[in-house]
Amino acid sequence: MPAYLKCSCDHCGGRIEYPTEAVGAKAPCPHCKRETLLKLDGGDDADVLTVGGKKTQWVIGTVVVCVTAIALLVGAGIWVKKRGAAKATSGGKSQGVVNSPPPPVANLLAKVELDLPKRVVPVVGKFQNGLTAAQIKNGREIIGGACTDCHRQFDPATYGSAEWDRIVGTMRGKAKLRPKESDELDTFVRSVRN
Repeated sequence: MPAYLKCSCDHCGGRIEYPTEAVGAKAPCPHCKRETLLKLDGGDDADVLTVGGKKTQWVIGTVVVCVTAIALLVGAGIWVKKRGAAKATSGGKSQGVVNSPPPPVANLLAKVELDLPKRVVPVVGKFQNGLTAAQIKNGREIIGGACTDCHRQFDPATYGSAEWDRIVGTMRGKAKLRPKESDELDTFVRSVRN
C-alpha cells in the first residue's frame, strides 16, 4: 500500500495529499486549480506518513530497546540460577572450596521397594456410644438437611439434654420428619451430647 504525504499549496495554502513517489513534482491544487510544487512539509503529518520519519524511527528504536532489555533480563536470570545451583552443590561455601562432581547415579531404573501397607483397624470413638456408623450418618444427614432447610445448623453440644428434647420435639412437625427419621435424629443428638 503506497504511503501518502501532505503539503500546503504555495498559492492558496490549502492542504494537498499526494503519494510519496510524487515528491518534487508539480501538480494542480484541488482547491485553487493552480499548479504547485509537491514538497515535504515540516509538519507532523509528514513524519507520521513518511517511511523512515522521526516517529517511525522512535517506534523502531523503542522496540529495539525493549527487546534488548528483555534479553538482558533473561540472561541475568539464567546467570543467577546457575550461580545459585553452583552454590547449592558447593554447600554454600564460596571461598577456597573446589566443587566436587556430583556422585554418579548407579542405576536410574533400579526398583524401589516400598513397605507393605499397614492394616487399619477401625476404632469406635468414645462419642459414638456404641452406635454404628450408619446410625450416626443417618442422624447427621437429617440435622444437616431437614433442619438446615429453615435455619442455620446448631451444635448439639451447646444445649443440655432437656433443651434438645424440647427443641427436637417442637421441630419434628415443622421439619415433617417421619417417626424413623425422628428416632435417628434423637439418637444422633444424644450420641453427640454424651
